[in-house]
Amino acid sequence: MIKLLKAGFFRLKKDIIFWLFVFLTIGIAGFTLFRYTSNEGVHLDKIVNEFIMYIGLFIAIFVSIFVGKEHSQGIIRNKIIVGHSRISIFLANLIISIIASILCEIVYLVLVFLIGIPLFGQLQMSLSQFAMILLNTVLVIISFCSIFNFISMICSEITVSTTICIILFITMFIAQGSFSLTANTDEYITHTYTDENGVSHIISQELDPNYPGDEKVKQARMIYLSIPQGQAMEIGSNNSEFLKQMPIYSITLICAINILGIYIFSKKELK
Repeated sequence: MIKLLKAGFFRLKKDIIFWLFVFLTIGIAGFTLFRYTSNEGVHLDKIVNEFIMYIGLFIAIFVSIFVGKEHSQGIIRNKIIVGHSRISIFLANLIISIIASILCEIVYLVLVFLIGIPLFGQLQMSLSQFAMILLNTVLVIISFCSIFNFISMICSEITVSTTICIILFITMFIAQGSFSLTANTDEYITHTYTDENGVSHIISQELDPNYPGDEKVKQARMIYLSIPQGQAMEIGSNNSEFLKQMPIYSITLICAINILGIYIFSKKELK
């Protein structure tokens, strides 16, 4: 495994797609900061979580091409010939994909803090909430890497795997939008007002006649939180309602997809 990781990181340092991923991250950080400089009352909290909403697409492209090259160039077959197990090959590619993706997230956060704090001030959220957001951000990134590494490892054609990964991300994006409204539906319509101190007060509550019912909301919420892009949108919108539930969904998905991926890849006939 150590030799596989060393070889993989050596490839990563010279990989054009990886460096494109990094430069796009820097560009998005700069664009996001610039976009909000003209908006009054914007806190750093909104900006710091925004990249997670887009990183899934970059991971889909990066992982499918980086791992796909191992198929197209016969690298995986050569690794097996020299004695590396298929499990080690699968996990090594997964680990490299995760580290590269988390590194890009760190680049984004560092730039946002370095430039954003002088412009927008300190974070308004508590340290514990920020720690929970970071945990969920890492788990969402690992979920994306697990899904796209799974596809890229079991699909020998780099063009096909890249296309599938991009289409799958778009599908997840559409799906989370379809389920988000129902998943975030409240049973009551609440009327509030904000006083001169900025404190919100409830005036009245009434049942929402369009409320779909507890069972439908529960089902939609389960599907919504099972989709990595759904979790990413929750983080990006600074919604803290589901933060404590999301790790359970992420860890379950990560374990299931990688166990299935290792099983299928171990049975796959390589060209």
